Formats: sequence, C-alpha cells, structure tokens
Amino acid sequence: MKTLLLIINLAIIPLLLTGVIRKIKALMQTRIGAPLLQPFYDIAKLLSKSETISETASWIFIWAPRIGLAIGILTAAIVPWAGVLIPARVFTSTNFLLALYLMTLAKFMVMLAAMDTGSAFGGLGASREATIGLLVEPTMVLGLSALSLGAGNMDLAVIYSGYINPFVAILVGIAFVLASLAELSRIPVDDPTTHLELTMVHEAMILENSGPNLAITEYAVALRTCVLFGLATQTLLHILPGYETLPSAVRYTLSLTGLFSLGIIIAVAEGVMVKLKWRSVPNFLAFTTVLSLLAGLFAVALR
Repeated sequence: MKTLLLIINLAIIPLLLTGVIRKIKALMQTRIGAPLLQPFYDIAKLLSKSETISETASWIFIWAPRIGLAIGILTAAIVPWAGVLIPARVFTSTNFLLALYLMTLAKFMVMLAAMDTGSAFGGLGASREATIGLLVEPTMVLGLSALSLGAGNMDLAVIYSGYINPFVAILVGIAFVLASLAELSRIPVDDPTTHLELTMVHEAMILENSGPNLAITEYAVALRTCVLFGLATQTLLHILPGYETLPSAVRYTLSLTGLFSLGIIIAVAEGVMVKLKWRSVPNFLAFTTVLSLLAGLFAVALR
C-alpha cells in the first residue's frame, strides 16, 4: 500500500494537478481547454521525440535536468506534503532546512543547464530565477522556523503530525501560498503561459530544451508545484480542530482535496489578476516575509 501511494504521489498527482489548473484557467477564459490528462500525453509525446541540442552546449545541458529531477523526486518522497510520510524514512530526520535546500539544489541544476548553452534568454531567466529564490528563501525559512518552535523539533514529519497554533498556521500558510507563486514563476510574479521572452522567468530558461530534456524539466516543475502547494495546504489544514488526531487515511484524503482546491483557487485568481512589474516583485515578497516573521514572533510569545 505504501508503495502504491508513493507511486500515486510522484507519478499521478503532480501532472493531474497541472491539468486541473490549466483546465480551470481555460474555463475562466471561456475556452474548453485541453483535457485534464493532457500533461500525461505531453510528457509521453516529448519522451518519444528526439532532442535538438545547441552546438555550444556541453554535457551539463543533458545531465543537469536529470540530476535536478532525481533531487526533486527525493525531496517529494521525504516531505509530508500529502498529509502523511508514506515511504520509509530515507533519512533519520527530515530537517526542514535539508528539504528547502534540496529544492534549491534542484532549481540550481535547471539554472545551470539554462546558462550552459550561452543563450541570452537562458542567462536572463536564470538570473531572474536566482533573484526570486533569494527573496523567497527568508519566507520559507522563517515560516518553517515558526512551525518548528511550536513543535519543538525541526523534523517536518514531527511538525506536521502535531498541533500547530491556528493563528500561526494562517500566517505561515498564506505566506507559503504567495511565496510558492513566486518560486514557481506564476502570476502575479510571472505568467507561465506567456510567449514574450523578455518578461519570462522559468520559460526563458527552458527555451533550448526539447524532447526528453523538456519532458524531464516539465515533470520536475509539476513535482515542485505539488511539494510547495502541498506544504501550504498542510499548514492551512491545521486550522481545523483536531486535524492532527485524524486517521492517516482521512488526513491523506483531506490533503489531496485541499491541494486540488488550492490549485483551483490559484487558477481562478490567475484568470482575473495581472502580472506585476518586475520592480514590484521585491515588495510582494517582502509582504510574505513579514507574514512569516509575525508568525515567528507569535510562536516565540507562546513558548
């Protein structure tokens, strides 16, 4: 059963969540949109195609996305983003700093591949991705630190299996949702469906990718989306009284329901919101950092 749930979490949920978000955004634009399973078809099609590789690219361009995906899968397997830690422990303790910097390392691999070809847009996207990551990091560290203060432990499994003060959960949960939008280059920080290279962040980095390389990159993004949105969902679900005492099966069901509900809410919001100017992004992320800082101060006051 654990193996089956792990396969569902890693192979089905990420791409299905991507399909749901795209479908809702299409409906918001009065379009029928692609089928919910279209991301699965796209990945299968890309894996069957050959790759076009720049003459200036080295082995880094080929192997960096694959290493990044391996790190992303490891992160998704050890982080309890679906409500319960399903697989056997890979590490004795899943320190939240370890999880955050594994995600950062996976993103670094994509940035490395983008710069390897020497294209102008790859360097531009990687530079912006690094800037956003630098601004998002304080929000994630402060938010998880606030949660760990209440749990008395830095292990994510311990944090999310115990009681979290509702006020702290609200502040950190909202901060995580907003920070995830920036980390994933979604509106209002970036528009993932745009085709104007000068305004793109993540998409500018993968313009050189094709075939299996593009499939690996797209799947890694879907996996990271699940982990980040899942952590935000887990935090917000602890607002419910007695959530931590519910059976694992019930928590898993509520977690997936909350994850897809968050995806739908974000898709609806993206249908009515506009992209921020690049100079306004630091102000947006400063707000998320303040939310996490307030949560930390409140957690300290409760000790």
